[in-house]
Amino acid sequence: MSQKFLDRLTLSVVPFKAAVRSLRLFKIKHTPVRIFNLIKVLSSMYLSKWLKKPIVWGIPPIVMVEPTNICNLKCPMCPSGNGDMARPRGRLDLENFKKLLNDIGPYVYQIQFWNQGEPFLNKQFLDMVRYAKRFGIMTQTSTNGHFIRTMEEARAIVQSGLDQIIFSLDGTNPETYAKYRVGGDFNVVMNGLENLARAKKELNSPRPMIELQFLVFKHNRQEMAEIVKIAQKNRVERVAFKTAQIYSADQGMEYLPEDSDFSRYEFDGKEFRLKSDLPNFCKRLWLNSTINWDGSVSPCCFDKDADFAMEFLFDKNVSFKKVFKNNKYMAFRRQVLTDRKRIEMCRNCTEGMEQPYARIVEIHDQRSIKAFLAEIKEHVNT
Repeated sequence: MSQKFLDRLTLSVVPFKAAVRSLRLFKIKHTPVRIFNLIKVLSSMYLSKWLKKPIVWGIPPIVMVEPTNICNLKCPMCPSGNGDMARPRGRLDLENFKKLLNDIGPYVYQIQFWNQGEPFLNKQFLDMVRYAKRFGIMTQTSTNGHFIRTMEEARAIVQSGLDQIIFSLDGTNPETYAKYRVGGDFNVVMNGLENLARAKKELNSPRPMIELQFLVFKHNRQEMAEIVKIAQKNRVERVAFKTAQIYSADQGMEYLPEDSDFSRYEFDGKEFRLKSDLPNFCKRLWLNSTINWDGSVSPCCFDKDADFAMEFLFDKNVSFKKVFKNNKYMAFRRQVLTDRKRIEMCRNCTEGMEQPYARIVEIHDQRSIKAFLAEIKEHVNT
């Protein structure tokens, strides 16, 4: 049995080990209501896949909630940062969030506080986290790291009960970082990362789990090993290496690495296409849903401009439980089950791809680190 095979085997079991460790770390209440809802959702999802007919029982155990679609950065391939977003800008109101949680909180396992925008630009964001923790819900957020400027701000994050925080860090020095995170400051992000690690130690808290997210580009792929060292130095638990999403051939030529293992696309000489054929199925339409700051309900986070919004919860005081099963949502599921490729946003989606769009390195697991660094070295030398 070759060492290369063993290394790849090690990488393949990392997601399972990470999931087991996460279940021990995150504070989630496994109530009978949640468990029964999950059973109903999974049953209807697999039945729908088999029958090619949408059947929905229960509500999604995972909900993405957008605190705001406003951002302080100008990342070139982000609709919020590059100005392409057409929908109105704003911030989720705390009272609207509470109404939403009072409706679905007993059923939901996990809330992802992100979509478009920087969550910490909503000053009520941590209050939302605290309210979600009252229901025993796992809470996550993703940040560009520019708003953990003081130890006071870092302590507030730890004390809120937030379970996981993801820092977007696509470089190991100011120059590389600024090539994509336009308007960002590498040193400010590193200071925020250090503040949060110190606050966790000071308050003797294992939470939030800190993860670094590294988008792999042509200009930073040589720094993948170095970002692991930064993670080790700053008591980070996990690094996620993600392939980048593009919207044009020009973006692909400028940003995508030549090494195809770190790209979700292949180039046919004219345009970039996803490597995998899309199956006529998407589990997100049963397991997830996205609620934007204004109460519009999108089928998933790939609906950047809420073009497929199913309903507006807050304006009409509508229950999410009804929206999740309304005619528009069911028609969308039916389309996905019969001819998913006809939906434009689905043609640039990673759900159902054979090759993972992200690779996870568990910093506490030396075998994981060793295997990943060996693979990186192999690619750099070829």
